[in-house]
Amino acid sequence: MSLLESIDAYEKPERAKQLITEHPSLNIAGPSGAGKGTMVQYLVQSREYAPVVSDTTRDPRPFGNGLEVNGVHYWFIDEQTAIAKLADGAYIEVKAVHGDTLYGTSIASYERVLSSGQTPILEIDVQGMKDLMEEVPGFESILLLPPDFATWEHRIDGRGDMTQEQKVRRFDTAVMEYGVVFENDRFHPVVNTEVIDTAEIIRSGEYKNPEYREYALKVAGELRSATQAFLDSNK
Repeated sequence: MSLLESIDAYEKPERAKQLITEHPSLNIAGPSGAGKGTMVQYLVQSREYAPVVSDTTRDPRPFGNGLEVNGVHYWFIDEQTAIAKLADGAYIEVKAVHGDTLYGTSIASYERVLSSGQTPILEIDVQGMKDLMEEVPGFESILLLPPDFATWEHRIDGRGDMTQEQKVRRFDTAVMEYGVVFENDRFHPVVNTEVIDTAEIIRSGEYKNPEYREYALKVAGELRSATQAFLDSNK
């Protein structure tokens, strides 16, 4: 069986569902450019939280003056190892990205964080969060939002490594991501203004207050409308 066939056939074991039900994680999703990585790095500094390092079958990418580090950015594994782990029911969640690359959150990585006494942080995409919500009662996720469309587009453009076609694809996905908070109340929108202030909103649980949610939903609606307008003007 090929890697993609193995991913398609994968069924999450009861052990994985039990693990995240009994030991909940802090879950952060959001569109590219929302600042998820920076937020996770800041939260980890308190040593209250630790990221769950995902597996991937892609090669390490440039980072700083070198390459991404195995066990820090990802666990880099080959396809045969991935297929064997899938057969063993080793993943809490797993998906194929760009048609040929595995990304997965392993049970072992999750347990490694728990053994340290810290709260696991899951930083996975919106679809991965939705899948977990369907299978795990009470599973919730933050949806991190940029403060406004202009700031977000500036962040995306500032990366300098994206064609216009890629940008349009990214924005098309973002329309769905911004909209998910209106369809599913287990997604909690959090507006990422200043890192320190936003982290405190996350830590304190303030984002669950009705007044804050109303404000964040307004921002999400504005972002969705502006992103759709951009897409309409680039058809």
